[in-house]
Amino acid sequence: MLDFPYSKHHFGVFFLLPHINVNAGFKSVSGLSFSYAPDPHAEGGVSGFTHQLTNRGTHAPLVLSRGFSADRGLYHWCEGTVNTMHTQPCNILISLLDNNNLPVKNWLIFHAIPTKWSVDGFDAGTSGVVMESISLTYRNFIMI
Repeated sequence: MLDFPYSKHHFGVFFLLPHINVNAGFKSVSGLSFSYAPDPHAEGGVSGFTHQLTNRGTHAPLVLSRGFSADRGLYHWCEGTVNTMHTQPCNILISLLDNNNLPVKNWLIFHAIPTKWSVDGFDAGTSGVVMESISLTYRNFIMI
C-alpha cells in the first residue's frame, strides 16, 4: 500500500482558551519547527575532530494569517498583552484535516503568547482581500 503525502490546504486552528473566541478560518500557518545549534566540544589530545553536543533548542515563531474580518478576538488578545504587559498564554491545536474533515495529524502548541499583530497595507491600485497576521512565541509543541 502506497503512503501518499497529505495535502496542505485543509486544516483547522483551535484556541484552547475559553475567553478567546475566534470565528474565522486561517489562510496560512507557518513556524511549526524546532532546531538547535550544536555545541562543539574539543577533546584534549585529539585534534582530528570535535564532539558535537546538543545545546538548547529553539522554536520558530508561529505565524497565523487570515482575511481581515469583523471578528476581533485575536486583536483583543494581542492588544491586551501590549497595553497591560500582562500576557494570557494559550494552548493552540492545529489539525491537518482529510476530505471528511477528520484530523490526520495534530500539533498541540503549549503556552503561546502573541508578540505581533499586523494588517496588510492598503492599495487603491490593486484588488484583493485585506490580511491580518499574528505572530506567537511558544514553549514547545508535540505532534499527535
